[in-house]
Amino acid sequence: MNPGLRGRPAGQHPRLSGSVGPVEFPTDAKPIAPGGSRPVARRRLAGVGATVAVAAALLIGPATVTAAAPWWQLAGFPGQAVTRVAVVQGRVVAVVNGRAMAAGGSGFTPAAAPPPPAASVTVGATTWSIDSAGRVLAARNGVAPVVDPGSPDLGAGANLIAAPAALPGVVVAVSVSGQVWRRTSGGSWSLSLVLLPDTLVTGTPRVTGIAAFNDKAVSGVVYLGTEGYGTLLTTDGGDDWVRADPGLPDAVLSLVANDSAPTPAVWAGTSQGLYVHRLQGLPAIPTYSGGSLTGKWLITVATCLVVTILAALTLVVWSRRRPRTLGHKTST
Repeated sequence: MNPGLRGRPAGQHPRLSGSVGPVEFPTDAKPIAPGGSRPVARRRLAGVGATVAVAAALLIGPATVTAAAPWWQLAGFPGQAVTRVAVVQGRVVAVVNGRAMAAGGSGFTPAAAPPPPAASVTVGATTWSIDSAGRVLAARNGVAPVVDPGSPDLGAGANLIAAPAALPGVVVAVSVSGQVWRRTSGGSWSLSLVLLPDTLVTGTPRVTGIAAFNDKAVSGVVYLGTEGYGTLLTTDGGDDWVRADPGLPDAVLSLVANDSAPTPAVWAGTSQGLYVHRLQGLPAIPTYSGGSLTGKWLITVATCLVVTILAALTLVVWSRRRPRTLGHKTST
């Protein structure tokens, strides 16, 4: 445990005491842009409209994340969709417009297409995998894989699974419906608390990638990529998540961690190019002023309840005054 996290200064994420490895959260600021005859009633209706507009801004879409310096940096192919990124024999390979391009000392050069995404990850002597039926399997010490007790049914076609080497026994997997499941080091499975915004226009963002450093115990962080909400990360095996994507486009199409490079890094293929985040070295203390996604959405729900009650009370008062106004006759 990092001793620098025990004090938890103001603004620091409340779940960071269990973090492992060198990872630094971005600080963020999240502004929300709110999208005559009966003056009293009109003023009240205007107040209701403004309140509802604020609530709509909270519900319709996520706020913009900003930071003093980009946490993610553009590595190549600006303005182009990078549909796949993988690590092949220690080299980062990106698929751009159907062509595979490998990173090298002089930039990117044409390369062979990377193999299809494998629904498995090996950590030490244990290989975690998802079979064709969506079951999570564990193969230890070369023994044939068996269904991990208590594991969820992820659905046929599920292929997103990660297991950080720094947290032995911890596994995070994604179902075909987008639900994120977590396995503790003790072997119990539960639904992870990932709250993604369900917008009226685009719906719930699709989970497109998951990554962790499984070869070397450089960090216990698991990263989650979404198409519409950037990246999220967890330092405690999926119990709590925060958004961590300053400098990154919202549409993440692929995600991979590379711990074979001199500086471990996470690579993201996005709708606007290939991006990279290189881990920060200790003794950087993780801070995240915005708090957890769980807390943010609980505040949003509470705000909406207050808005609904105030709007209802205002309309009741206005409706009681309206008949007297309509029934009033002036002399001629």
